Amino acid sequence: MATVVANPNTLGEVISFCQANFGDPNGRLITRAYALPIINQQYIEMRNCIKNASGKNLEAVIEVLKIPVGTTSLYPYQNPGNPSANPPTQRGPLAGLYDPIRMWVKTAGQLPQYYTPARERDTLPHVNPPGITPGTYAVQVTFAWIGNKLSITPVAGPIDIQLYGRFNPPRLVQDTDELVLYGDMSSTLALMSSAHMGVERSNPSILAGYATQGAAGIDNIVADIIRQTSRNPRRLAKMGGCGGTSWGWC
Repeated sequence: MATVVANPNTLGEVISFCQANFGDPNGRLITRAYALPIINQQYIEMRNCIKNASGKNLEAVIEVLKIPVGTTSLYPYQNPGNPSANPPTQRGPLAGLYDPIRMWVKTAGQLPQYYTPARERDTLPHVNPPGITPGTYAVQVTFAWIGNKLSITPVAGPIDIQLYGRFNPPRLVQDTDELVLYGDMSSTLALMSSAHMGVERSNPSILAGYATQGAAGIDNIVADIIRQTSRNPRRLAKMGGCGGTSWGWC
């Protein structure tokens, strides 16, 4: 049975809200096992609604250290992980990546000021000269995003990369998992989940009431995210980094 957790905006709070919506505070009808997949399904739907409006709140800068020499595909670092596997597989640092925006590369172990921009292309070059190391001015490391997989031109030594991109949030598993999609969405997620439960239980009144409130909550979240990003214009040739608002000169 789920209980109200100390921290708001978590899976545990959403489950408690769903149970309260059905007058089932003890979780006899709305059990955790029943509610969890429905909540995750609605979490995905809300994510898609927010992504269609703005992906700004899903952006992150992720650093991956000591990528082995000769690596071309970074797809293994996008592994979502499987804790139930034998042996369990860990979630990769680039898990959830759906839109790489910019990348920097340096020789593994160098200080951060040695990061140099990687060049994005639709496909990787067919010929990669031997001995390329990041930081040279004659040749740049190239990256490509093909079929939702991230690839780079191989280099002659281990490298560190820093990737600025947009990432889908992980699924909700533990009651203490935070709803990273938005900072205050547990009530909206609970309303939309309760509406889904109303469909499954053939209760039109529950469906109509909670769906209306949940849709209004999603609209408010989207409006707030758009308002936050309206003060961050992007201009071509801006000093902040190749047409964006990151680091470095164009």
